[in-house]
Amino acid sequence: MYKQTKQGKDAIAYFFQLSNQLQTVFDHKLVDYNLTIKQVFLMIVIDSFDDAPGYSAVSERFGTSRQNVKQLALKLEKNGYIRIIKDPEDSRYRRLNFTDKANKFWQENAELDQLMLDRLFHNVSERDLSTFIRTLMTIQDNINEIESRS
Repeated sequence: MYKQTKQGKDAIAYFFQLSNQLQTVFDHKLVDYNLTIKQVFLMIVIDSFDDAPGYSAVSERFGTSRQNVKQLALKLEKNGYIRIIKDPEDSRYRRLNFTDKANKFWQENAELDQLMLDRLFHNVSERDLSTFIRTLMTIQDNINEIESRS
């Protein structure tokens, strides 16, 4: 059990190190657009819905609090990437919509996105990548179980 505990600690440390490094690299690439990687991830989540989603739906899929999503969304709105609009049926409910500026950003960066992914996973086999994804999903399930017991 000790070896697994040590490996677990090493894995967590390495995961956070990679996470911080990845965020720094992407934030640097996005500085000219006045965006951060978290804001781009939020836009990816918003785009994953068929209709304009609200804060709660986005926060569930994003994996963070509704308040955190709202703060990121307000920054995106301020920079012209999304509109926060009132729901026509419930004026208390806010929905998130892309602007033309966001659509232009995605069109201009489609090739860059592919290049970054190609570079990031260079020399990683499909098999290893599939194993990595399955492992992350198992860890996510474990985190969800820990959260539900709290």
